[in-house]
Amino acid sequence: MTEASPAVDAIRSVIADLAAIPDPADRARAVGIVLDAVPDLQAGLRAARQAAVIELRATRTLAEVADILGISVPRVSQIASGVSRNSRK
Repeated sequence: MTEASPAVDAIRSVIADLAAIPDPADRARAVGIVLDAVPDLQAGLRAARQAAVIELRATRTLAEVADILGISVPRVSQIASGVSRNSRK
């Protein structure tokens, strides 16, 4: 999924703000803080996606949810059960 969204635009805006910090040491520290936070942020994003998929599944079939989200039926099932791309490896 490569289409732009307000959420992706907001993240790009934060990255641009970080890149615009004039002092390179301050910029490096700020970027480092954000990078250190990424695993926790990803976990929060996965949990939010899982909750949304579970909510969709309450009233729709796997195939319907897959069609709505533009992903495969097995991927919908994986997301609903908490399987992330990283944990499948």
